[in-house]
Amino acid sequence: MLKWNIIKGGVALAALSTAMAVPAYAQVTTSAIRGTVSDDTGAPISGANVVVTHTPSGTTSTAVTNDSGTFSARGLRVGGPYTVEVAGGDFQPVTITDIYVQLDQTYALPVTVSGQRTLDAIVVTAPQMVSAYMDTGVSTSLSLEELQAVASINRDITDAAELDPFASVNIQSGGAKELSISGANSRFNSITIDGVKLNDRFGLNANGYPTQRSPISFDAIESLQIESAPYDTEFNGFTGGTINAVTKSGTNEFHGSAYYYETSDNWAGKRLGDRDINRDFENNTWGATLGGPILKDRLFFFAAYDKYEEAASLNRGPLGSGALNEATGVTTQDIADITNIMTSTYGFDPLAFTGGVPPVEDEKILASLDWNITNTQRAKFTYILTEGAQILEQSGNAFVGPSADLGFPSDWYENSERVESFIGHLFSDWTPNFSTELKIAKTTQATGQDSLGGAEFPLFVIDTPNGGTIALGPDTFRHGNELDQEFMQYKLAATYVLGDHTFKAGIEREEVDVDNLFALGSEGMYYFSSFANLQAGIADEFYYENAVTNNEDDRRAIWGFNVNSLYLQDSWDIDSANLTLMGGLRYDWYEAEGTIRENQNFIDRYGYSNTGDIDGLDVIMPRFAFNWDPTSNITVRGGLGRFSGGSPGVWISNSYSNDGIIADSVSDYGGNVPVPFTPDAATGQYVDAVYLNQLASGSPDGSVNALSPDFEIPTTWKANVGVAYNVDFGSSEDWTFSADVLYNKLENAPFWYREDCAPASAAPDGRVIYDCESDPINPGSDAPEAIIVGSTDKGESMIYALSVDKEFDNGISLRSSYTYQDIEDIGMGTSSTATSNYSDNPRYDLQVPTVGSSNFEVEHQFKLRLDWEKEFVQGFPTKVSLFGTRRSGQPYSYTFNENNACVFDVFGGRCDRESRVDDAGHLFYVPSGPNDPLFSAGSFGGDAAQQAAFFDYIDNSELSQYKGGIADRNGDNSRWSTIIDMRFQQQFPGVLKGHRSFFFVDIENLGNLINDDWGHITRTRYEYERAVASAQIVNGQFEYSDLRSDSSIKNLETLTNSLWQIQLGIKYEF
Repeated sequence: MLKWNIIKGGVALAALSTAMAVPAYAQVTTSAIRGTVSDDTGAPISGANVVVTHTPSGTTSTAVTNDSGTFSARGLRVGGPYTVEVAGGDFQPVTITDIYVQLDQTYALPVTVSGQRTLDAIVVTAPQMVSAYMDTGVSTSLSLEELQAVASINRDITDAAELDPFASVNIQSGGAKELSISGANSRFNSITIDGVKLNDRFGLNANGYPTQRSPISFDAIESLQIESAPYDTEFNGFTGGTINAVTKSGTNEFHGSAYYYETSDNWAGKRLGDRDINRDFENNTWGATLGGPILKDRLFFFAAYDKYEEAASLNRGPLGSGALNEATGVTTQDIADITNIMTSTYGFDPLAFTGGVPPVEDEKILASLDWNITNTQRAKFTYILTEGAQILEQSGNAFVGPSADLGFPSDWYENSERVESFIGHLFSDWTPNFSTELKIAKTTQATGQDSLGGAEFPLFVIDTPNGGTIALGPDTFRHGNELDQEFMQYKLAATYVLGDHTFKAGIEREEVDVDNLFALGSEGMYYFSSFANLQAGIADEFYYENAVTNNEDDRRAIWGFNVNSLYLQDSWDIDSANLTLMGGLRYDWYEAEGTIRENQNFIDRYGYSNTGDIDGLDVIMPRFAFNWDPTSNITVRGGLGRFSGGSPGVWISNSYSNDGIIADSVSDYGGNVPVPFTPDAATGQYVDAVYLNQLASGSPDGSVNALSPDFEIPTTWKANVGVAYNVDFGSSEDWTFSADVLYNKLENAPFWYREDCAPASAAPDGRVIYDCESDPINPGSDAPEAIIVGSTDKGESMIYALSVDKEFDNGISLRSSYTYQDIEDIGMGTSSTATSNYSDNPRYDLQVPTVGSSNFEVEHQFKLRLDWEKEFVQGFPTKVSLFGTRRSGQPYSYTFNENNACVFDVFGGRCDRESRVDDAGHLFYVPSGPNDPLFSAGSFGGDAAQQAAFFDYIDNSELSQYKGGIADRNGDNSRWSTIIDMRFQQQFPGVLKGHRSFFFVDIENLGNLINDDWGHITRTRYEYERAVASAQIVNGQFEYSDLRSDSSIKNLETLTNSLWQIQLGIKYEF
């Protein structure tokens, strides 16, 4: 994004003619100042000495103007103030003060000097740059002051990033926030802190972080930047957008802070429309920062500590428990009876529904050293440690029995993350025109998914006498689940200024090592239809999946990959035309480590190997950008480039974990399954020896995940053009109007299909019915599931953004935007498993990508930021910040209803207990009426009243537009929502001179505080679908049944985000 500003007035003898910020592009942890020195006739001054000084730390950078009068100081600390001194020859020396530079921005500083030399230098105060937020191109930069005004109870980077017009926040299950940039999956973003990637590269967290909460303390951030299309060749590793944060540093003055924030159910909404919400919770955050000199002007330190603590009542529980959501059909007496059986018969404690959810903590530590080695070399060392967890309340996720209504606490799990980073930077100015940056960084990440009751027991699913179902023991996916990762990053970049050109070249290498154990069902799963069967150790159904050695550790996938990068670019400043052009090329190539076991059966069935990986794949990425100021108050900017990276590593890891050789499964759904009361002496599992031997003695031929032979690295082409116009309306000056258009074209986007499915026949509406059970090499047998990751070029988007920004003289500032998105894709991977990415993606044909509105499209989005500041007591300002969004709802698809009994099998697929996903992803055929030739008169058992209700629902929903045809993918949206957040802050004096204290009030969802019926957020299930009814094919017609009730087919309300909440805080600064 390109910055500009207008300087009004003039200075005698020496004039600072204009100041603007143009893209520094790749300075991802630093800033730069670039200027031209000319005399009052416009002739360039060569050989002038320029000294750039960071006033708080005394850090200096020197330069000499070249023949074009140009100088450049790069690798500067973010912020300021800076002083620039220009001297030499016969001209009058000039000193420009109070320059503030922003992250990844170059401050352009044209200076006009006078030939009339006097004794003293003329001092000119630089004008303040227009706020980065106010120039809403394809990036937004937020200064420290702007970050401190963000209303955020979670103190989360996402809340600040939402200020960008190209960013949108979607609410996921449990209230988690998912940040989409330029309409892309949150997993396709890159998050860097001090130049090091700290995003969720494996792809397990919807928030895009490697941690459960923000990876660093909000109070440790100096500057934050959100970019959708940074065309500098140094940027890559994403196809959505990038969030770039730079942390604070020490200076020559000691400075620090201490803070405390608290919120609880006493300061939160308790009524949502007509429903009372009873929840107890208390969250508090406290921390401190400290920075200062170790050696004046040479060595500085900064440290930050932040701790979050959370205690909450039960979200789910049995009838009579007082939980927020009480399970129908499961009573407290049922809980007591099952607990008694489990402890006395199996020696296992399922854990009690008492005392609320176990408390969790999140701790963040950051420490850094800044070292001015010489006047031409500067180093920075940063250490980051974040440890945190959250408790997830589960309810089974079993391959046996009906879906559970509730899970005992032993079925819940703690999702923990520990991320530790060591970062080193060396910035060197070898000559006034040649500089380099060297970076070495190491990050380790340990992810835990630990069942609260331990993972050494099976999953039990039990029917209750009152028609409910409850689960206990570790859920399906927590039987064996471990993840450890290590990342190494190396970078060497060089910049050379030659006349009006700035050349840059660089080489980078990233090494990724993964140790992943994912062994679902390795402890076994049992379903009991009665308490008596549970007591007797006789199960109705059983499923067991493990390595054929019966040792889950043999399923561990140890693999890795390396990404090597070369890039070169030229930035050409054509001062005579007020034009900057940038062009460059980036080349990435991949190396894979680790071995995928080759499956001969897979080769025999499909004619290619399952061992394909990303080794040898490469991407060439050309980039171009421009910035043109046709007049003093108009800036036009744009660019075109290709970007790659950001796809979750888990999608590759699935090929290493699921080769069909090392693991297999055993199941028994015939009843009378023996359940051991004690674990097997050899394996430690509660699985009968008959089944253990059956697994070990068989010929492994299990499910396979693999990459298509045509798989390529996913990329996105981005192109944008924008204009910013600064205008005065009489006495009301400096209104900024901006308009931007961003186009994205997907290339080699991932999609999932099943190699074991072949066309067999046609459905009444013409869609293909697949045979997914016939084995081509073993006629009469079922082929194991084979899910492949392929590549497609389907998908593109157009995004338009308009903004109006103004700072008034009375302390009010206005920043507003409207964004329109038209985003089409084929469903961009909402899960970490291949099975879910295949089955949970509504489409016209399950084997062919269906283009439709993206899950992440927010068609209309209005944003308004209002800040008001006033000093009721001189020197102690009061500030109120409001941020509101008005947006259209999330898209979703109308589909056929998944049938858990697996009775119906409309479009083929695998109809067994382990794959109850057959019709869930099929877009719904909408009959035109009772006389539709594809509508069976036997629908709903021939009941006229139920048929009338079915067509009444169609007539009163978006389905009516699809009568006689198939509903579009993501053809409807949940309701519009309006959310307003507010921060109030009052400054008070501190104990000592120069100290100050603050009192804060953060209010999220202010509208809901005013009126219970306002501020509601709605969403559908994570598959972005609403199942309408089940169907089967009878005599060439669809016979419908099981119409979803009105209450279940409506959008689900996200409770925690639909209720107002207040947080109070205090802070002391010096």
